[in-house]
Amino acid sequence: MSPPDELLRPRPAVSVVVPFAGTPEEAARVYATLEGLATRPGDELILSDNSWGAPAPPERIRRVIATGERSPGHARNRGAAAASSDWILFLDSDVQPPADLIERFFAAPIAARTGAVTGDIAGVPDRSTLAARYATARNFLGQRAHVNHPLRPRASSANLLVRRAAFEAIGGYTEGILAAEDTDLIWRLAAAGWGLEFNEQAVVGHAYRTSLRALGRQWRGYAAGARWLSERYPDFKPDPGLRRGLRLLLSRVGIGAGLSVRADGHSATAAAATPRRDRLLFLGVQVYLAIEEQVGLRMSNAADGGAADHRRLSRWRRR
Repeated sequence: MSPPDELLRPRPAVSVVVPFAGTPEEAARVYATLEGLATRPGDELILSDNSWGAPAPPERIRRVIATGERSPGHARNRGAAAASSDWILFLDSDVQPPADLIERFFAAPIAARTGAVTGDIAGVPDRSTLAARYATARNFLGQRAHVNHPLRPRASSANLLVRRAAFEAIGGYTEGILAAEDTDLIWRLAAAGWGLEFNEQAVVGHAYRTSLRALGRQWRGYAAGARWLSERYPDFKPDPGLRRGLRLLLSRVGIGAGLSVRADGHSATAAAATPRRDRLLFLGVQVYLAIEEQVGLRMSNAADGGAADHRRLSRWRRR
């Protein structure tokens, strides 16, 4: 699929890399997503198969076997090593990109010392389950607040354009871990003098987990990654949900600032549109996730760590 002629303003070639670990049926859906992207001559579409079981891809897509450890960082590094372009667009296998996503990333000039550009991630509206309603309402993968963090900006690899020169200069993603490899990449780019930009036009959709159990597994994984980051970066301290909840409670009685924004940068007052019944149920979900987070803070983030931890964490990052 090629972009319309009116969109053909000059831009560099791009290698799209998607790490994958799933079933043949899930691989077929990822192939369909990649085939829906508008590309130009020189662009390439790569699925980095970290499950080693994806079927043969369509003609436009190259499948790279990411043997070795089962981790997102390893799969992304193998995909990047097989890529030939000066820019690599990392997407997660569960996002829904618009056909012109690559063109949107280059609609405005990118600064010479920018190492990565992130686009936003918008929750796909889903009211089918409590977990889906909660995650969509909170949109915790929204990028605006993360990129604009005053101390340590960060970005998700679910929708991240990276300059190959910068990527190679810092050695790519850290391997051997199950979570937080994308935050670590951005922070190492910053330490090496590379900037991070936010392109609010390059938005992908994301379908959040539809069961509380799956959402809890995801929260444990995030927490394990946060603890790993705190050990690697002493100035970073995790902010557990129980502590955030206490701040919110105190703010309601006039003590402290509480929580003013969601991850996507919208005011927390947007929650006023949520039905009263859901607002009450969401409080229960927050308590459940806060408990799961405490469990995750005590778990290993190692890709080859303890077998029990590995089994509990491996599925939540399925790509």
